[in-house]
Amino acid sequence: MYEYSLTNTVNNAIQALCRQEGWKKVNRITVKIGGLRRVNPELMAFIFAAASKNTPAEGAIFSVMLVPITYYCYNCKKKTMREDSEFVCPLCGSKNVQLISGLEFALEVLEVESDLF
Repeated sequence: MYEYSLTNTVNNAIQALCRQEGWKKVNRITVKIGGLRRVNPELMAFIFAAASKNTPAEGAIFSVMLVPITYYCYNCKKKTMREDSEFVCPLCGSKNVQLISGLEFALEVLEVESDLF
């Protein structure tokens, strides 16, 4: 299960940050994930709720910001989005394309509570 692996990576990173920075509670988490990763955001939120039990992130609002798959076509000189993972320009059919977005995987927002603030 791909979502399980990605979610555990997020959870482990957050727990390490909490220890390192002295954060007491994590209230909100937004993860940016590219469309080529083909994740199920609801499943990730469910897995995170289970994985974060008895940690500072327990009960945090977990959301996924999906980034569309975007290509630049060198043939027709246009930027286009696709739903699928075919590396072909949907406008002209050229395979002379460059991926602009779609592979992202990053913590985008982390709202925390700390004794320092």
